[in-house]
Amino acid sequence: MHDLLETIDMEILMHRDTHFGGSFDVMIEYYEQDGVGVMPDFEIDQMKKLQKIEKEMNQNLSEFYLPEAAKETVEEAKKLYEDLRAVYETGEGNALLSDLILSEEPVPEKEIEALVEKKEKVVPALIHLLTSHTFYDPLFPGYGRSPIFAAKCLAKIQDERAIPPLFEALGQENFFTDEEIIFALASFGDKSKDFLITRLKGEPFSKDNEYAAIALSGFSETEEIGEAALDVLEKEETLKKPLFASYLVFACSALSKESLKERFIALSKRKDLLPSIRDEIAIVIKSWKKGH
Repeated sequence: MHDLLETIDMEILMHRDTHFGGSFDVMIEYYEQDGVGVMPDFEIDQMKKLQKIEKEMNQNLSEFYLPEAAKETVEEAKKLYEDLRAVYETGEGNALLSDLILSEEPVPEKEIEALVEKKEKVVPALIHLLTSHTFYDPLFPGYGRSPIFAAKCLAKIQDERAIPPLFEALGQENFFTDEEIIFALASFGDKSKDFLITRLKGEPFSKDNEYAAIALSGFSETEEIGEAALDVLEKEETLKKPLFASYLVFACSALSKESLKERFIALSKRKDLLPSIRDEIAIVIKSWKKGH
């Protein structure tokens, strides 16, 4: 009996069963062609090793090794594939959304444009796609890419209903998704900026304040954003959070009023200031001097 204890092996089996009909041959060919759904941690050599073990045992490794919870997740993902494909046969549901999710294109431009043409009619469906945790999971249809494409669509449609859900979708531990969401939020201009500044200054403090600071970094630097950042930066609680404070410090680069600059400079003289924040404040102050 082979010991198959590595988590990565379990994940390979789950992806094989979900996306490739349980076939190592199909999965290996897909990875050799560098398909859009490849997982960077999955090595082809490891797939071939598992395939060899399976042949030696003459038994489906998934049945033998995967825990029940993992099997149930695979069945859930396969069922979602079936539901998305059934739309084409039954006519029930949104075929354009299925096209977007099931696309094998690196960026499904045609599918995105087809949805954008429907404008506000598809906004609720796109918001559902953006806010559904399922579609962030690469085990499920879309390989975890669908929220990125939903954000692209919403940025093009420009329906303001999308602003709060886009914000709520930040922080899914996926850099590429966050990057696209920040771009989408910035595309709404002042409406989105005002929303984010309100979240930035909201109390009591939560992760929302930090996500708002990150999202505002995607906007052009303005005095308004800089002043809001300074207001929050001066709070005792903020200075205990280096990453959050760092975003705010650099947002203050846009300050031009002398009274605001003096408040910012005063922060650098606080004795309880973390050295890293003091250094960042010094960089901003130095940039002002160079600008004169």
